[in-house]
Amino acid sequence: MIIVSLVSESCSRYYYVANVQNVPMLKQKDELHLSGFVGGGDETTCYEAQVAYSATNHMGIMANIMTGKGGNIQTHNYGKGTFAEGAVGYYKPMGKLGVFEIYGGIGGCGQHHEFCNSYTSENHGYADVSYMRLFVQPSFGISTQVFDFALSARMCNVIYTRVDNMVSGNIDAYNNLVNLQEQLPFNFEPAATLRIGWKNVKAQAQLEYAGFINSGSFIFGEDWHISFGLNISFSARSKSKSN
Repeated sequence: MIIVSLVSESCSRYYYVANVQNVPMLKQKDELHLSGFVGGGDETTCYEAQVAYSATNHMGIMANIMTGKGGNIQTHNYGKGTFAEGAVGYYKPMGKLGVFEIYGGIGGCGQHHEFCNSYTSENHGYADVSYMRLFVQPSFGISTQVFDFALSARMCNVIYTRVDNMVSGNIDAYNNLVNLQEQLPFNFEPAATLRIGWKNVKAQAQLEYAGFINSGSFIFGEDWHISFGLNISFSARSKSKSN
């Protein structure tokens, strides 16, 4: 997926945040895309970086990293984490403007959470959480010199590989961490990506929804992730007068 993917804290505690979907819309060999974003949801603030490269006329590779936090570090009532992933995929130009892509990859996340009563300042301990994520991400987009628009849908499994539950005095937080160890969620994460600029430098905005299909009533992640940033591409196509 993270990025990352990741964290948070205040009234609620999240152990999963969907990272920005990397949708480069490659069209030819030796294209390189570099991107940076700031984003988040109702509880987190995230910073992300992405790279994508077309190794052949139809094979693309990508890597993503996200770091984020939520809550209040000064009062020891917060969560923070880092997510990184890599992927390999297939892309195919469709007509003059269209691009179909599909990527599959694997990533991992490490998090640290601290728990404290905001009213009494009573320390309830901490938790260290790690997970692995496997994903497939198809997308279809339209790419021009002035704007790009794409719809993508990431499907992934999140496997919690480590939950060090050192919480006491907060029964809800303790039980949620116990439930987390029993989760094997399948996520469906659709996203819409818009880039506007000129040739090889474009501003990007993305809106993404994380649907937790088999997690039952246990809410362990943020539903929405919105991000803004910059995408820079290097290719013969970006320097030409036409697409």
